[in-house]
Amino acid sequence: QAPAPPPQHPPPAMTRPPRLRPGDRVAVVAPAGPVPRDGLAAGIARLADRYRLQFDEALFSREGYLAGDDERRAAELLAALQQGDVRAVLTARGGYGAMRLLPSLAFGPPRPVVGFSDVTALHAASLRTGVTSIHGPTLTHLGALPPDHAEALFALLESPDPPPAWTGLESVTPGRATGLAVGGNLELCAALVGTPWAFPLDGAVLFLEEVGERPYRIDRSLTQIALSRALEQPALAGLALNGAPRLAAVVIGDLTRCTEPDGRGPTAAEVVAERVRRWGVPAVAGAPFGHGERNLPFPLGARVAVDGDRGVVEFLEGAVA
Repeated sequence: QAPAPPPQHPPPAMTRPPRLRPGDRVAVVAPAGPVPRDGLAAGIARLADRYRLQFDEALFSREGYLAGDDERRAAELLAALQQGDVRAVLTARGGYGAMRLLPSLAFGPPRPVVGFSDVTALHAASLRTGVTSIHGPTLTHLGALPPDHAEALFALLESPDPPPAWTGLESVTPGRATGLAVGGNLELCAALVGTPWAFPLDGAVLFLEEVGERPYRIDRSLTQIALSRALEQPALAGLALNGAPRLAAVVIGDLTRCTEPDGRGPTAAEVVAERVRRWGVPAVAGAPFGHGERNLPFPLGARVAVDGDRGVVEFLEGAVA
């Protein structure tokens, strides 16, 4: 099947894939970096008693910093997205490489894609087709997280209920807003700007996390998003709307190992707060997702409410129907 051209505009309404049941078949794919066997085995152990996991030994391929060449990774991903009895697509790990597959993608019946980090590119593609997805641990990360993370993932895959609210977060910018959850890894969000797969920010709540990037690079990515004018209202009848923000809110997760080698200069958290405050929308920080010791799953493409006064993120919809 020939890949469909990427939609140029966000769909008018989001589709939530059918909920899973224990015993359903789920595909494990490696669209990005090479997969460590031990790390994957620990993640599989968390899921194997609940679902039928489908994957091939080719998943452990290695070509430089990729899990095999583009053709191998694209074929594996396309089969998982289109195979009729696959109910969800779980990613083995992040790294780098998923962006390279975007022009090759053709989505089949709606099914949740689960992952984070480099998998942000696949979330962007799923959202552009109008299907919700799940920002959550890859299997190599899941094996290193507390057991309650697997239970939270089961709940999000099997129930239409939204996940529990996140409370006690840091207020970066006060105010309240509601919108569709988008985003993931900051570097990926910035890299997608200007492409047909960029996250649509009209009325959106932008979730951001990062790992291993020095504060000035975080500054650069946030500045790039702002300079792209992605945060501004589109022109109406040829007249600019005074650069009014169209983004609804921002939620910042973990900024893991994002330090300067000499320890000098502003911290990553300080950089994010300074940049995001200039966007003029409600914002909170310290949310429990990212590359650290916590990475609670949440639905992308679902409605979410942010209370920047009280430091609360409330999910209003689940990921599945």
